[in-house]
Amino acid sequence: MESISDERLLEELKTRLNQSRRSLSDISVMNRKLLEMNRRLEQSESLKSNFLSNIRNEINNPLNAIIGLAGHLASLVNDPQAEEVATMIFSEAFNLDYQLRNIFIAAELEAGETQPNIELVDVVSVITNTLDNFRAMADGKRVSLNFTLMGADDQGQIYFPTDAEKLQVVLSNLVANALEFSTENGQIDLLVGHLESELHIQIKDQGIGIAEEDLERIFDRFIQLDTGSTRAHHGHGLGLSITKALLDLLQGTIQVQSSPGVGSVFSVTLFPAAFDENGVTFAEGGNLFLFDEMDEK
Repeated sequence: MESISDERLLEELKTRLNQSRRSLSDISVMNRKLLEMNRRLEQSESLKSNFLSNIRNEINNPLNAIIGLAGHLASLVNDPQAEEVATMIFSEAFNLDYQLRNIFIAAELEAGETQPNIELVDVVSVITNTLDNFRAMADGKRVSLNFTLMGADDQGQIYFPTDAEKLQVVLSNLVANALEFSTENGQIDLLVGHLESELHIQIKDQGIGIAEEDLERIFDRFIQLDTGSTRAHHGHGLGLSITKALLDLLQGTIQVQSSPGVGSVFSVTLFPAAFDENGVTFAEGGNLFLFDEMDEK
């Protein structure tokens, strides 16, 4: 076995040490680049969040004004033609506002910026306010909206610990979906029950129904069963996916039963969410959180 001289050994150690120093220097440079990249990503996320917040206000505020003024105008005029135009303005502005809010919610969910705000919610008030928001649309399609309550207290109320805003978004999307696919002179039945501490919500329509093979994918984002340039139904394929995502966030469930030509039944179950009783607030009006300042005829 060949022996290694001290000089050669020192030279080899020196070479290895220099290589290690270069590697450490490269790692240090890479770490600095990664830290800078992370800083820029955080800055970009912050800018995106601020942009979403600002653009939401810039769009929602004038839309709310148009909706409120159109509803007020429709109640003032005596000319049937003017009243019809004012009602059309209200309906179109409301629909645009509803669609834009869904887009903003989808963006917040995608960014991971949506967190539940648990309160003791006046469920009956949230539901009646939600239905009131869709009365004009239902009247225009000659569809009746029916509300049945089970398991209320002696005052006819249900107080349930959940997120009022997200509950109204869920209800709004399900009611809008039922209306969109209902036929004229049909009806939509909304049943709410407070049973064994759970909140059960069922929305039943008499619309066109859904084929069995399509029942699972209706909750996928951007999925619309009616596609193409000649499609008969509006929407962007976000409503039901947002509903499913928000219910997952609230640890709730949703199921659907449907048959083509018969209609659909969407069933939601919510479980009591934990909240701090010392800081709990009562949320009485769902439309204080969503579709705020709407004044409907």
